[in-house]
Amino acid sequence: MTESTPLIDAGARERALDPRHSFIVQAPAGSGKTELLTNRLLVLLATVDEPEEVVAITFTRKAAAEMRVRLLHKLEQAAAVAAGTASEPDSAHERATLARARAVLARDAERDWQLLQQPNRLRIQTFDSLCSLLARQTPYLSRLGGQAQIREDADTLYQLAAQRTLALLEDPDYFETVAAFLRHVDNDGNKAQRLLVSMLARREQWQDLLGSLSHPALDERLHADWSALIAASIAPVLQLLDSRLQTALMAPAQHAARHLLAAQSDSPIIALHDWDRPLRARAEDLPRWQALAELLLTKTERNWRKPGGITVKLGFPAAKNGPDFEAKQLMLEQLAVLADYDPAPLADLLLLCQPDDLSEQSGFLWHLAGVLRLALAQLWLVFAERNEIDFSQMAHAAIAALGEFDEPSELALALDYKIRHLLVDECQDTSVGQFALLKKLTAGWQPGDGHSLFLVGDPMQSIYRFRKAEVSLFLDARQHGVGQVPLEPITLQANFRSQAGIVEWLNRHGPTLLAAHEDSVRGAVPYSAAVAVKPALAEPAVQCHGFSKTASYPDAEAARVVQLVQAALDHGSVAILARARSHLFEIAA
Repeated sequence: MTESTPLIDAGARERALDPRHSFIVQAPAGSGKTELLTNRLLVLLATVDEPEEVVAITFTRKAAAEMRVRLLHKLEQAAAVAAGTASEPDSAHERATLARARAVLARDAERDWQLLQQPNRLRIQTFDSLCSLLARQTPYLSRLGGQAQIREDADTLYQLAAQRTLALLEDPDYFETVAAFLRHVDNDGNKAQRLLVSMLARREQWQDLLGSLSHPALDERLHADWSALIAASIAPVLQLLDSRLQTALMAPAQHAARHLLAAQSDSPIIALHDWDRPLRARAEDLPRWQALAELLLTKTERNWRKPGGITVKLGFPAAKNGPDFEAKQLMLEQLAVLADYDPAPLADLLLLCQPDDLSEQSGFLWHLAGVLRLALAQLWLVFAERNEIDFSQMAHAAIAALGEFDEPSELALALDYKIRHLLVDECQDTSVGQFALLKKLTAGWQPGDGHSLFLVGDPMQSIYRFRKAEVSLFLDARQHGVGQVPLEPITLQANFRSQAGIVEWLNRHGPTLLAAHEDSVRGAVPYSAAVAVKPALAEPAVQCHGFSKTASYPDAEAARVVQLVQAALDHGSVAILARARSHLFEIAA
């Protein structure tokens, strides 16, 4: 691609620099995300009164340092060109970036910021450092009085809290609650402890809910929430099994169900015997959706049924003509239509139960809520004793320091005055707690009031599940915004990193590796195709080398890998990726 060739998404990139609007940008690998963030920072800095009004958040200290260095380099380059000690860059893109950097230097001189002498005025920091700063400014509100240390791997603390919680079985005041929980896990103490440890590690997803629960309202709340979950789970299925396809399935489904009913079968498929209108995304339609899943999917793998599976056991007697034959042919035709689609959303519906079936669980859930309250209290005590906290506690403390949405703290009011623009990098790795913090920081923002929120990420690259990251949060933000802040979605397509052969190979195979449709409930992410900027090389971009899995297979594979590495070293650096460390032993040797 030459300098004169426009990028396929040049307009979108320029749009993302508008400081008057808030955006959520999906930026796949190699799409120039860091350069876009740098340009957005330059544009924003040229519009504010103080540089501290622009806050950029990253996930690691290294990433924050790299962004700061890149931004300062642009400013230093602009200063050098202005002083005549450096020449204008040849690239039109670099000249545009330099013009933005010059605008920042002009604002710097006008307001006497002295950014090049005081680069610490650039607010580029990690989520954890921001949370720490907020929590320690109001130790009473945040309930974080001392200088507690952050424990990256807090499993030991969770285990101690879980052990102390289960030990309350000996206390008459808590016996009933803890005993009910233990009965639910067949009095398996080890399993009970593991479950509590897992829940404590993810407490930011449920701890705020505990305070709003009361026993009389539990059934109603449970019913409403479960009904909403059912409807959300059905929604992606409707994208596949729309009313047209459902209508085509009705006749063969009724035929099969009536055969099974006449045979006095207990198959769930009999629920379709009078199916005469398209199903919708609502809880009351779940039994028929599940019956349809039983009809269309295999029992074990939960894949689409093959022609050989359409038998009398499914309600389709063997026949060479007549109604039985016609019904079977109709069924085969619809299965052929479905064969190229992902059956997972439909299969997932088989895991759900009706909201009314949960009523008998409400008593146990009340005891479970009690056990979680006890575990939470024990964890706070452990934190206090050890003078250590985890990342979730630091985020929770920061959120508490900002007050409530309808009653913000003095700190929140001060931040609303000080922070005009907020940028978040790698947003696909944001946790529930971190998203809650974003909502608190942006509470009260309105379109056109001079604030902006800019989220950048790629749900295909989500890696921080161990830090309680939820890629569904990114998907939800793209659809509904963050709190009161609507976000305009932008997807970048240009890939500056890889040659066209690699990009095209990924475009062919990527869609089969990820979900067919986006689904925020399941955290399902579809593949987003890229367009290569670099031309394809002469040799094949991807080659596969197969080996028979014999006793000598590891040595043969290692020898071949070494040959490939030696040949590739002439062209640059080489990386070897494996699924597990044990797969690298022979290669490393």
